[in-house]
Amino acid sequence: MADDGGDEGTPTGGNGISVLVVDDHPIFADVLTMRLERERGVGQVACAYGLDEARTVARRARPQVVLLDYHVQGDVGTSLIPELRAMPSPPEVVILSASDDPDEVISALDCGASAWVVKGAGIDVLMHAADEVLQGRMYLSPATIRPVVTRLLRRREPAPHSFVDDLTGRQLDVLRCLVSGMSRDETARRLFITTNTVRTHAQALLRAAGEHTTPALTAKARRLGVKGIDEPASGGVGSSG
Repeated sequence: MADDGGDEGTPTGGNGISVLVVDDHPIFADVLTMRLERERGVGQVACAYGLDEARTVARRARPQVVLLDYHVQGDVGTSLIPELRAMPSPPEVVILSASDDPDEVISALDCGASAWVVKGAGIDVLMHAADEVLQGRMYLSPATIRPVVTRLLRRREPAPHSFVDDLTGRQLDVLRCLVSGMSRDETARRLFITTNTVRTHAQALLRAAGEHTTPALTAKARRLGVKGIDEPASGGVGSSG
C-alpha cells in the first residue's frame, strides 16, 4: 500500500535512526516504510525498489541502516554492499528476506551484511536487529542459527575440489572483480585489459561454474571462499599473487 504523503524514494523527516528499505515488491516496501515511520526511535525512512535506485537514494539519504532484500529484480542484493561500505559513513546492512537458506545467509555475511531477518518477523524483531547492528553486534533470526552454524562447522572439513581450483590467475582476478560487484567495463579498467577479454573470461567462468548468470556465479564463488578484489584473502581463496 503506497503512502500518498510522500514520493517514491524520498526520505521522511524526524529524529532517530535513518533507514533505507530496498525491496523490489513495491507494496511490501511501501507498507514497511510507513510502518517504520511510525516506529519510535526511527527518523528518516527512504525507500528504493531496485539496486540502481538504491545507490542514488543511499548517497542522498545517508542511512544508518539499510534493510536489503536478498533477491532484487533478478540480481543478488548483496552486490550493493561493497558500494555501501565505500560510503564516508557506511550503513549497517540487515538482509530482510523470505528465504532462510543457510548458504544464502552465510553468503550475505561474507559480503558484509550484519544481520539476517526472515520476512514475516514482527517489527519488534526488525528493530531489535537494527539496534544490535548499530551496537556493533550481529543478529540472525533464531530459525536460521542452527542451520548456519551446522553449515559453518562443515566448512572445517577438507573442501571438495571446485571449479575455482582450476582457474588461471587471470580468470581468478576477473572473478574477484565480479565478486566485488564490478561491471565488465570496471573490471577491464581495473585489470588493464579489454572489455571483450573480460567478457571471454566471464563466459568461461560461467561454463566452469555451471551457472547461467553473473549473480549466480558470484554467489557460488562467495560460498567457495572467493574474496572480492579489494578484500584481504585471509589465507583463503582469492589471492592470485
